Amino acid sequence: MRTCTIAAIMLAYTGLAETPSGYLAKQEKPSFRQGHTLVPLTRYGWTLPMAARIELARNWGYCLEFGGYVTAKSAAKLDDPDSTESKLAALAAANPETYPLSVICCRNLPTSEFAGLWTRDADGNLINGKAQSLDGNEWHKGMKTVYSPEAPDAAWKEAGRLRAEPIKRVRDACPIAVVLNGGEYGINVLGFGQKGWEEDPAVTAARGDRDWFDYLSERKANAETLIAKAVRAVVPDSRLYIYYPTTGGTHRRRYGGWNRWGYAYRWMKSVSTLASSEHYWQHFNTGWTGKQDMLTMGLNARGEEIAQGQPFCYDWFCAGWPRGKRPNGGLGELDRYTGFLKCMYVSGMLGGNAGYYAYPKGGFGVEFPEDEPPHWLRQMTTFARVHALFSHLESDIREGDLLPGPNRHVWSKDHPAYEFPTGDPEARVVARRRKDTTRWLVAAWAAGGEEREVKVTIPDAGTVAMLARPAGSVYLVQMDNGQAVPLLADPEPERPSRHAATLLK
Repeated sequence: MRTCTIAAIMLAYTGLAETPSGYLAKQEKPSFRQGHTLVPLTRYGWTLPMAARIELARNWGYCLEFGGYVTAKSAAKLDDPDSTESKLAALAAANPETYPLSVICCRNLPTSEFAGLWTRDADGNLINGKAQSLDGNEWHKGMKTVYSPEAPDAAWKEAGRLRAEPIKRVRDACPIAVVLNGGEYGINVLGFGQKGWEEDPAVTAARGDRDWFDYLSERKANAETLIAKAVRAVVPDSRLYIYYPTTGGTHRRRYGGWNRWGYAYRWMKSVSTLASSEHYWQHFNTGWTGKQDMLTMGLNARGEEIAQGQPFCYDWFCAGWPRGKRPNGGLGELDRYTGFLKCMYVSGMLGGNAGYYAYPKGGFGVEFPEDEPPHWLRQMTTFARVHALFSHLESDIREGDLLPGPNRHVWSKDHPAYEFPTGDPEARVVARRRKDTTRWLVAAWAAGGEEREVKVTIPDAGTVAMLARPAGSVYLVQMDNGQAVPLLADPEPERPSRHAATLLK
C-alpha cells in the first residue's frame, strides 16, 4: 500500500502521469494508405475510456468501440444525449469514415419457452453434459442444463431477435461497420456435451450413423446461421459480421481429440463473413516457438480455410495477459508479436481483433508513467502499425494467393504447410504471389529472437536471400533481367509503415 502511495505521489510531483488517450496522442501515428479498404481493427474485453476509443479510431485504424454487449439497456442510453453511447453514435453518424462503429452482440438466449430446447434422457428428465440427472423435467433458473443440438429453429431465431433488436436501435442512430459475435453459448462442443447427447433419444435418432463431429458441426452452423441472418438483416450495410471462432482449426489433426473442442469449418464458414481464428500467446500454444508454436497453428487453420474456398481471414489476437506461471509473467515480447502479425497478414488477413483478458489494477483508464505504458495498450499500437503497413500492400493480399511451399503441414497432412523452409525451425518465411504476375509478397520472421539471414527457394523466383528479424521483415520480390530482386518494405521493423508511402507508391 505504501509503495503504491509513494508511486502516486511521485507521478503527481513529476507531472509524468499519463492516460491512454494522452499517451496515444503523443505517439508517432501509423501511416495508412489513403483510400485503402482493409477492414478496421476491433477490440474485445472490458470497455476503454471514451477518449481512448475516439483516438484509436481517429488515428490508429480501429473501429470506434460502442462498448460492451449491445443490450436493450445499453441501446436505451441513446435516448440520453449526454450519454457516452449517444456521443459515440453522433461521431459515427457525422463521419463514418473516420469513426467506423463496431458493436458486440449480446449473449441472451431463450430458456424454457421452446419444447425440445434442452437435452433429456429417455425418461424425459433434464440432464447435464455429463449425462447426470438434474432431478426433474421442468427447467428453472440455475440448472446446469445443456442445449440440445435438436433444439427447434424457432429457438435460434429468438436468439437472433434478442441480439438484433438492440443493434437495430444503434443502427437507427448511425452506421455500423463491424458486428462481433463472441460466441461460446448455445450448442456446445463435443467435449462438454457428448455424454449427455448420447442419452437423448431425439439427438441419437437425428444423428443416425453420422460422425458425431460432422453432425454437431452441422447443427451448430444451422443455429448460428439463423442468429446471423437476424442480425445481418438489421445492419445490411455493415462490412463484417464476425463469429468467434469460425476457424479451419488451429489444432486441426494435432492430436486425436482435437475435434472435440470446435466445429468443422466446412459447415461453419457461412456463419461469419470471413474466417476467424484465435491466436493468444501461451494460451493452448507454446508461443512464438516450440512444438505448438502460433504460426504453425495459424497456418494449419489457414490451410483448411483456403481448401474450403476462403482465402481471407479476420482473426482474434492477444500477445498475452498477466499469468504468473507463464514465461515473462504471461506477457509476450512485442517485437516477436510484430513479426507474427506480419506473417499472418501475408497469409491472407484483412484485419483483426485485439483482445485482452485480464482486468488491469485500477482499470483501463488508470494513469501510468508516460515512459511505461501498459502492455495491453502497446499491443494495440503494435497491431495498428502492422495494419498500416499492409494498407499499402492491400492489392498484394487481395489479388494474390498464399503459396503452398514444398512440404505438407506437420499435422494436417492433407494440406500444404504454406511456408518455405529455411533450414532453421525458428526462422520462418511465408509468401504469396500476385495473380498472373512475377511479384511476390514475403514475410521473413526470426521467431526465435535473433536476427539472421535466410534463403528460400520460391517457384519461378528461384533462391531469394532475406533478413529475418525478430519484428519480421516484409519484402516485395520482383523479377529484373531474370533475377529476383527483394525490396524491403519495412526498413524500421517496429515502425513498419514509416517509409511505406515512399517505398511502396
